[in-house]
Parts: sequence; structure tokens; C-alpha cells
Amino acid sequence: MEPGDYSLTENLVAQYYPYIVRLARSILHDANEAEDIAQETFITALVRIEDCDSDANFKAWLSTIAVNKCRDLLRKQKTRQKFASAWQTVRLLGQSPTPEAIAEQSDTQTELWTAVNNLNDKHRFPILLRYVHNLSIREIAQVLEVKEGTIHSRLHNACKKLAEQIDFNLDTLSMVKEASS
Repeated sequence: MEPGDYSLTENLVAQYYPYIVRLARSILHDANEAEDIAQETFITALVRIEDCDSDANFKAWLSTIAVNKCRDLLRKQKTRQKFASAWQTVRLLGQSPTPEAIAEQSDTQTELWTAVNNLNDKHRFPILLRYVHNLSIREIAQVLEVKEGTIHSRLHNACKKLAEQIDFNLDTLSMVKEASS
């Protein structure tokens, strides 16, 4: 690697590290894991910097690496999460929610985040990338490595699923953006 590449790497880290941490945190919901993913993302980027075109959209390129690393981590955690979920369901059988829990769940923002988090990854990732991280349809398509039409379809279907889960309209998505700021 030539000295100029170090400058590029430093610039990429300075410009995009906070964004990559936020992206990973929105997917993983764990600040420590998000930091680890961000570090792994930039290590991978450093190793692959020669493969990247100088005209590339670095934000989309780094986002792709980060999302793929998040997916890998989520796959590894899937078995553990299934077991924990099954155990909690068994433990909570027969218990009714407390009035405090009911009141908390009635908050629109809490309902929205719960509904978003209940979406499968193929619908949750486009919602997060579009409404929380303000990526364009083209950038989301690059990050998720699918066609732009697929992103439009997934966003549409995700909104329909959210509408089924809560009293929801498209203006409510602006709350997601405000909550993430």
C-alpha cells in the first residue's frame, strides 16, 4: 500500500466511522457489537481498498460491508436467540401484562420500533437504511446487493406489514427518523 492509501483510509474512517457504528447499532441493537462491526468493517475495507473503484460511492461500499458483517453475526446468534425466546415464552405462559407494561406499549413510538424490530431482515434493513440512515433507493440496492425495484417492493411490503401491526400511516415513519437523531 502506498502512503496516499493511508491518507484515503484515514479520511474514510474519519468521515464514515460514526455512520457505520450507527448503522450497525440500528441493526444489532447493541452498542458494543456495533463498535466491533464498525472496526471489522474498516479492517475489511482496508484489506480490499485496492478492489474499490476510485469513483465508488464509499458510503454505500462501507455500508455493504457493515450490513454483511451484521448479517453474519445475526446468523451466528440465531440459534441462541431462538432458545432464549422459547425459554421466555415458556416462563411467561399464564402471566398477564402489568398495567405499566400496557401503558408503555401504547406509546406510538414504542409500538413503531417494536413493529420495525419484528420485521424479518429483508424488510427491516431497507426500512432502517431508508428512514433512519437516509440512504437513497439506489444506495440501499447497492448495500443489500439487490435491484432497485426489489428495494421499492420491500419498502412497500414492510409498510404494509407495519400497518397491520399498529395504527400506522406513512407520516409515522418520520417519527423513526426523529427518534434516531
